[in-house]
Amino acid sequence: MRLKHPFLFVLLITFITQAQTATDSLKLSSALTDSTKVVKQQWVQVDPNTTYIFSKPRTIDLIRYVPSDLYQFGVSLTRKENLKWDALALGTTLATIPYDQKILEDAIDFGDRLGGWDESPRYKRVLGLEFFPTSVSSGVYYLGNGNTTLFLSGFFYIKGLINRQDYRALNTSSELVEALLSVGVTTQTFKRITGRQSPIAALETGYDGGHWTPFPSFSAFGKHTPYYDAMPSGHMATFMATLVIIATNYPEYKWIKPVGYSLGGLLAFSMVSNKVHWASDYPVGILIGYMIGKNIAKRRITVKKNNTVGMVPKKPRYDVSYSLNQFYNTQLAGVTIKF
Repeated sequence: MRLKHPFLFVLLITFITQAQTATDSLKLSSALTDSTKVVKQQWVQVDPNTTYIFSKPRTIDLIRYVPSDLYQFGVSLTRKENLKWDALALGTTLATIPYDQKILEDAIDFGDRLGGWDESPRYKRVLGLEFFPTSVSSGVYYLGNGNTTLFLSGFFYIKGLINRQDYRALNTSSELVEALLSVGVTTQTFKRITGRQSPIAALETGYDGGHWTPFPSFSAFGKHTPYYDAMPSGHMATFMATLVIIATNYPEYKWIKPVGYSLGGLLAFSMVSNKVHWASDYPVGILIGYMIGKNIAKRRITVKKNNTVGMVPKKPRYDVSYSLNQFYNTQLAGVTIKF
């Protein structure tokens, strides 16, 4: 596996430097579970009304929960409260498919008019490894790459060791690797069921919107992967799971979600303009990443509600405003976030 440096996603982890000065919110406790075993816990107050309790993770946790993640994903799809999201993802997919070719052509055209937006990701080699992206589009594309998730996992792991055995950071590190495995298995299963051509293969063969070959053989999938692996987007599912895990573990940093979703929008555009995915590949990918990421993060957090009497709710740490602008004769919607 080649290592790429996802420079834009580093925005999501700059808040770690702020956390170094907030160690007074961290509390240690020990609970005797039997005569020989002590379970250590750390308490983190994430807002005036809520405290998160974390236990020390074990290395085996990286893989031991993967079967459960797959099962819980299936259970989540059938829960009554989630049926509306299932319907939204499926409905959006079906509604977008007829317009995929037009969206693709417009995205490619718009990308051509943007300076530094190459059609294919390119990187400079350092010590034999493709490490530094040479354009904005190259950096954006790897926001959803598995290497990005591994990079973030390593970052949280180092932070957890340095910052006095920070269980929250160590759990986040473990969860990101777990998500990479679980999302990978899930998306690959769906891809091998749908067998949809990627845009670059469809443009070569002349199939508008891509040809569908449900249940392609393993040998065909392995030899001609771009002909079968478009639906759903594994990059988008990985990105969403990564974002959800970080945001769930660090809810007090309110800017993570708006910044993350904005980067997700750039990633979505990048993959279409680079002829990697169709727009309709995203809804199911987003659903997969969100549900798996949420289930993984919630499993390791014990939520304790504090005494709320006399407490004043915190105000949001950011303000959001919207605007419409004209760019190259194209109407664009803009979002401004003030911290």
